[in-house]
Amino acid sequence: MLTGMIGLGNLGTAVGNLIASNGHEVIGWEYNAQVVDEINQAHTNTRYLPGIILDPKLKATSNLLEVVGEPPVVFIALPSVFIQSTLGKVREQMSARAILVNMAKGIDRESGLTSFETLRCMFPSNPAIMLSGPSIANEFALGMPTVVVLAGRNRNDLLTVSHLLDSPTFRTRFSDDEIGVELGGVLKNIYAIGLGMFDGQGIRSVNFRAAYLTIASEEMARIGVGLGARIETFLYLSGMGDLLATSMSEHSHNRLMGELLAQGLTLDEIKQKMGVAPEGYNTLRSMLYLAEKLHISMPLAKGLWDVAHGRISPANFINSFIRDFVN
Repeated sequence: MLTGMIGLGNLGTAVGNLIASNGHEVIGWEYNAQVVDEINQAHTNTRYLPGIILDPKLKATSNLLEVVGEPPVVFIALPSVFIQSTLGKVREQMSARAILVNMAKGIDRESGLTSFETLRCMFPSNPAIMLSGPSIANEFALGMPTVVVLAGRNRNDLLTVSHLLDSPTFRTRFSDDEIGVELGGVLKNIYAIGLGMFDGQGIRSVNFRAAYLTIASEEMARIGVGLGARIETFLYLSGMGDLLATSMSEHSHNRLMGELLAQGLTLDEIKQKMGVAPEGYNTLRSMLYLAEKLHISMPLAKGLWDVAHGRISPANFINSFIRDFVN
């Protein structure tokens, strides 16, 4: 089956290569022309997925129309801030029968909509599926096992997508809690920043990490339920599973932001060093705003926001963790 992939960054390339390795033709769009040429000519993507030889059935293009016209399944692997600007150009050309699989994880600052909700608004006629879970691209691209969640309303659509993805080392599970599965993937980015701060301060205590991640999971579930998700979703792969993977992975940009904060870098310096603020920071602002409107307490997230803006130091955040953030 021909499959479309919009965005050939780290995750998009890894998932596209997985689908191609399963025997399917994949056409992927990428803004960076150098990445497109390298994938097509050398079957590598050293910018976003170094060390991986890509299956020749994964082809790249700079023409977005090649991806949205014919493929019956189109994966969205864009940073959330680029969804509207990129996909808005092809709203009329997108096949109304194409299943859209969202892998973007973020919240629009202006509308308050998640990436999945934004796609639903932009393409109301298309069936849509949310993919989330512990899926560090650099790991599963090397054949390290993982299990993710596909959330959607139609079981046949879920089966269609699972047949593209399932392999001996990459497995999918189904859910009908679309908002919960997405929010698990969105919210975990916030709290990965905190664990990165611990590493940046040289804190290796297993007890401390376990306490932090447990309370982070509780806070994720609290805001998630307030936004309409089911609490049990946050106890499974797209909640606790994704939180653990992102928080502990050396490849996590959100964790790296925490490490840089612990080293004393300012927010502007971090943006300059990383090129762009990680999704966790962008999500943090939106979630604190929503939590205020819904009267939901998020003291841990508020503490991370205060560190990012220089109101408290990383050391003070860590030292006051038990006293101030555990109610």
